[in-house]
Amino acid sequence: MCAALAAGHSVLVRGRPGIGKAALLAEARRRLSADRPCLWVRDTDTRAMAGELAEQAHRAVGLQVPEHLVPQRHRAAAYRAGSLRWEWVRGALARAPSREVVALVVESVRDRGAVVFVESVDLPPARAELLLALASVAPLAAASDAGRRRPHLEELFWRFHRVVDLGPLPRAATRALAERWLAERPVAFASPRVREAFLRAVEHESGGVPAAIEGMVGAAAHDGQVTLAGVRAYRHEAGARYFDMAPLLAVALVAFVALRYIARGANDVELFVLSGVVTSLLVGLRMLLGRAR
Repeated sequence: MCAALAAGHSVLVRGRPGIGKAALLAEARRRLSADRPCLWVRDTDTRAMAGELAEQAHRAVGLQVPEHLVPQRHRAAAYRAGSLRWEWVRGALARAPSREVVALVVESVRDRGAVVFVESVDLPPARAELLLALASVAPLAAASDAGRRRPHLEELFWRFHRVVDLGPLPRAATRALAERWLAERPVAFASPRVREAFLRAVEHESGGVPAAIEGMVGAAAHDGQVTLAGVRAYRHEAGARYFDMAPLLAVALVAFVALRYIARGANDVELFVLSGVVTSLLVGLRMLLGRAR
């Protein structure tokens, strides 16, 4: 991943929530920041995103700020020093349009070997547009929840040359990670048997998701003593498994549309009306699920 980013290729990291996408991006940023500017885009509102990018770019490479955005009282000091302090322009940039601020960032990092890390690429249209501007001058390393892809993000997704899919950890790796965190956060188990039962519960209930493993170990560490009866209560939302209803709805929709034609051919009015009502409900439900995704 680091080699691809250093070569100028954008990388998309996909996976379910809690699988470790942010941790992977943070580690890549740590390794690359030693020899190149690395900017981090948090999942926040548009104005805050533009302001944070401007501050990071200023501290990394020096933001190219036009004179009209430098307050009059600081211009003489800026000319004498040959540079700008962030405090001098922070207020003016906070009042400027977000597009203008990001345009300054784009020009400042152009040809500087910068890499932009994005906490989540599942953004609304306004922020996706700003990210596209950055993608024109620097490779992106972004995280995205598996299966989520909105129409207005298509152009942004085209920018990614590499895709890294993070899947759940196998049982052996799940146990090893739980063991490591148990060594760092001592947990009072009633007996060795209870400890083993807890590890088996982590293997099963966490679904191999690191956030769920850490959450279950953290919950056990906060309890006074873990008993065999208490082991069954440990759960974590990140490890929850959900059934995708979309394929089932599609099959049901096709079946009831076919049933309408059968009812029409058989001249069965009641069946025709019933299949029409169910078809309408399925279409509506499918549209709601599509928007939720």
